[in-house]
Amino acid sequence: MERVAVGLVGLGIVGSGFYSLMKHNGEHFASKMGTSAEITKVAEIDTARAKKQVPKDVLVEDYRRVIEDDAIQVVIELVGGTGVAYDIIRSAIERGKHVITANKALLALRGAELFALAREKQVELKFEAAVGGGIPIIKVVRESLVGNRIGKVMGILNGTSNYILTQMSEKQLPFEQALKEAQGAGFAEADPALDVGGGDAAHKISLLASFAFGGWVDYRQILCEGITMVRPGEIEFAASAGFAVKLIASAMLVDGKPAVTVFPALIPAQHPLSSVRNEVNAVFVECDFLGPALFLGRGAGANATASSVASDLGDLVQALMLHAKRGGYPFDPRRTLELYPDQKMEYRFFFHFITENRPGIWATVTGCLAGNGINIESVHQKWEDRSKPSDLYILVDEAREEQAKKALREVCSASGISSDSRFYRILPL
Repeated sequence: MERVAVGLVGLGIVGSGFYSLMKHNGEHFASKMGTSAEITKVAEIDTARAKKQVPKDVLVEDYRRVIEDDAIQVVIELVGGTGVAYDIIRSAIERGKHVITANKALLALRGAELFALAREKQVELKFEAAVGGGIPIIKVVRESLVGNRIGKVMGILNGTSNYILTQMSEKQLPFEQALKEAQGAGFAEADPALDVGGGDAAHKISLLASFAFGGWVDYRQILCEGITMVRPGEIEFAASAGFAVKLIASAMLVDGKPAVTVFPALIPAQHPLSSVRNEVNAVFVECDFLGPALFLGRGAGANATASSVASDLGDLVQALMLHAKRGGYPFDPRRTLELYPDQKMEYRFFFHFITENRPGIWATVTGCLAGNGINIESVHQKWEDRSKPSDLYILVDEAREEQAKKALREVCSASGISSDSRFYRILPL
């Protein structure tokens, strides 16, 4: 049986998971591929810990020994971060090696450069594990839907935020307590800012949008909001009105331009994403011939991520054995797409105004909304103690983002209305 030599760089949680997968399922993998994939070198700076898992004749401390080994055809980068990982990937591609990574932050930041280099060197840079964990969504968008025009990709792409929102919804916990539970359960980092601030989901949706729409989408250009300000009372009211609150990453074509966003949104209870709980990820795709499709699975963790890394490795092994030309992508990474202005996007909105209990408040709020061309659909006011601020919940008809933001600024500048007031966008079924 033929053999493909593989070099693994990084033996942390994901790297250990992948190494374990290949150790236990290597023969099964080879029987499916007709070719074995042998990890001939593992680079890990913490060699004392790695020796417990990796034979000493395979283990090296310096990743350059993996890159410079001419026998190695595939390099798997599982170091993470945007520093040394960039050097690993770039130097491997420059030496004509195929690369597999789970590093969405690096690809979102420097992917245009790295994909272009891979195209030039006619090698593959594969990253199924970077988006959606164990969900094979990159392969679906890149290969399975190649005959379709994709109109929309939206989903729950961050398991930490979804776990927190689930706890807030089902246990009526405040954000801070739900975050502590997520950290205790191992679903949130000690510093969760990238997850709860929306940045992680922004990295992922920018990569999905690039593949879906045929050009590079810069994550720094998209509207990105996190969940840190979401309150249990808002989730409770949303549920009573027939909605669930989820952190939704979305990319859709509007007037021929991609509109790419990340924000906590109200979605109808009937929508397939509304019932996705805890750390699970889900991606909803709409295209012209297939129609709507939902892809659901574990979005993080060593085993789920290792599964996607192995999937990429299987693709490369098959291509190498067929001597197929590689390095092609269904988009041009050198062409940055012009995004549809988020200020022009139209949504229904849910406003939450925190107000004093005195005459004239309702008139101020409704006057500002009407003055900005926003029509009120329904109003609900809740208070438990008349001496304390009350919660005024208002659902409105469709309006532009710029209208909603201007109205919110005007209302919050009025006497008796808290600057902590906010709005949420409502996504259609």
